[in-house]
Amino acid sequence: MEVDEHNVTETFPHLHGVLSEVTAMYQPFVEKLFSENNATIVEGLQQIKSLVIGNNKQKSNFIVLGAVPRLVYLIQQENLDISTKTHCAVILGSLAKGMEANVKSLLDYGVHDVMLYGLRQVDLRFYEACLRCIRTIVMYPDNSGLLFVHVSIIPRLLEFINKSTCTQECTCEIISHCCTSKEHQDLLYDLNVIHSITELLTSKTLKVKVKSLQALAVLCKRNYTTCQSILKGHLRGNAVMDILTDMLSRAQPVDIQINTAKCLTYIYRSGIIIDEGVIERKVLPCLVRMCDSSRNIEERVVGAKTLAYLIETQPKLQRIALICEQFPKKLEAFFRHPTIADTQNMADMRKFKHELGHRQEMLEAVFLAYAALLSNDEDIRDLVVSDTLVKRLAEELSNTSPTVRIASLKSLLSLSRSVRILRTIFEDMEVWKHVLKVTQDQTAGNNTVGSDREKVAVGALLCNLLLDFSPCKVKLLNANILQTFKIWLKAEYPLDLKRNATWGLLNVTFQAELKLKMEVMHLISPDIFMLLTCSDYDIVIKTLGILNNVLTNKEHTDAIMNEYGDAIMQACMITLESTSLPNPNPWSRLGNREVSSSIYTHTLCVLGCVAAGDGVTTVRKFLYENEHFLKKLIFFMEHPDLELQIAAVQCISTLCQNEDDEVIIRREKMKELGAVEALHKLNVNCATASLCDRVKLALMLFQLQGNL
Repeated sequence: MEVDEHNVTETFPHLHGVLSEVTAMYQPFVEKLFSENNATIVEGLQQIKSLVIGNNKQKSNFIVLGAVPRLVYLIQQENLDISTKTHCAVILGSLAKGMEANVKSLLDYGVHDVMLYGLRQVDLRFYEACLRCIRTIVMYPDNSGLLFVHVSIIPRLLEFINKSTCTQECTCEIISHCCTSKEHQDLLYDLNVIHSITELLTSKTLKVKVKSLQALAVLCKRNYTTCQSILKGHLRGNAVMDILTDMLSRAQPVDIQINTAKCLTYIYRSGIIIDEGVIERKVLPCLVRMCDSSRNIEERVVGAKTLAYLIETQPKLQRIALICEQFPKKLEAFFRHPTIADTQNMADMRKFKHELGHRQEMLEAVFLAYAALLSNDEDIRDLVVSDTLVKRLAEELSNTSPTVRIASLKSLLSLSRSVRILRTIFEDMEVWKHVLKVTQDQTAGNNTVGSDREKVAVGALLCNLLLDFSPCKVKLLNANILQTFKIWLKAEYPLDLKRNATWGLLNVTFQAELKLKMEVMHLISPDIFMLLTCSDYDIVIKTLGILNNVLTNKEHTDAIMNEYGDAIMQACMITLESTSLPNPNPWSRLGNREVSSSIYTHTLCVLGCVAAGDGVTTVRKFLYENEHFLKKLIFFMEHPDLELQIAAVQCISTLCQNEDDEVIIRREKMKELGAVEALHKLNVNCATASLCDRVKLALMLFQLQGNL
């Protein structure tokens, strides 16, 4: 058997230069696997198993020597006894526990498929060996989707889940690693996985209980259906929710507490109505305790991340967290790492190295916790935020880990909602420079993991940095940030990024000078029709908002319309005539209004700005001579939507109030089209005082010329 040294050293660089020694020493063991004598094969398997278990170097050696394809072949032989096949599966499972390169090699040789074949066998020891191997393979993120490539095997997994503690533990772990989307959750739910997992909550084996809680958390994350099933579930006469609540007790092992808190957090955030007292008095304090410096790193990371998710949208929970067991001090402790001087023995040295190796995870966790804690309440920000924290957040924007940078951006976004912090600490620390650097790196196409998520995060922060009262605004504009927004508006980028780009331009144009408004119109005019026909409601509304901001100042209206009038009016026509409406987001705050009514209202606000322009040039060219728009105004006065009625009446009032040589002609035109009659109807059936006042003002304007 010959070994290709070039290919091997590419995959296993640590074996470079020692292949001849490896071949000579271990080749006899592999050759025994090719024997015709079953006893010799078993002997070789036992020898290889003894060598590879717990020894990563030996695992790589036997992969290089070609043991894997032979093991795969042996497992599939019908005439081979099940005990020998079990030995093969155990060795493959051990090889999978080595380096990631080992797992890649196993997959290349078809190990995953042969392990799935093993799961269809009835022998429990063989089944367990295959199950453990699959569990190890799918623990690597790139392999987590392998289970759902062969969905037919999932019922088999659930059928055998209670055969032993090994099958219980491994099946839960496989579900935890492989269930990565709502489609996966729904598929498993249809197979009654919730019942199978919840039954394990009362297991007498600690590991099984922990793994079942982890699987349950994955299944109910952002999934209302599975959470509802858990809420209604019962186990041996006890409600599943009561069992979970009892598992939060401090008398329980830490692993049980933290995973139960995580599970209940996901249930709470799914929108399921559960006892607020459980969340406030048990789940939240439990997660705060897990953030303490006395806990191990893994517990602190999970505690901080889960707590961040729990309180992210709940100001009340944020206020409780602030005063719970000195939580801010626990977060500060995340930045304090042991130094080499603190190491007195080998145990201290191991702890020191462990903490250094998990520094990125700790930074991400603590930044997410700060982002959630500081997201709403100004009083909390005043108590927690310091120059040191902001400086640390800004500096970590250059961190090599994209997840740390994203978490830092989210924290800075929460802080940027404070006018005081925006105008003082952000200015003193020159936060805008760090944000600009991240923006430029992302826009330049420096491909990193999660780059789209990072662009969205930095885009949201830029929106606040570009508010009118922000000192960062001028500096970012001088750094040509508008060109970045232009790039982000392109169709190939995610909707979230385009939404942030339009939001940023909306902030830039608020009370802006004419020169800046012209720059923005030059920037969006090529994409304006694409933006207004977008499937996202917020993008359409914000684009109309940009047009409204650009035209708001009467002194600027004529200059803008002279340059971009045709494009603006065509844009208004698109929104008024489109039969394909965009999809609103959960946060769009439409209330009981229809999407079309909201879009029409914003469009009329743009037309109202046009109506305030010069009567002889702007109004005549773009409104008076366009009878279609005038008829639309009258039509909308009869629409049942109150805000749309108000916008239509306001637009008509502006047309008839604009003092110029043609105002009388416009009033007469509007009367001929039925405006006065429509106003009289509204005057009789006014829904609110605000609308009534506007209607009376419009009627008075017509009466001034004796048009009634």
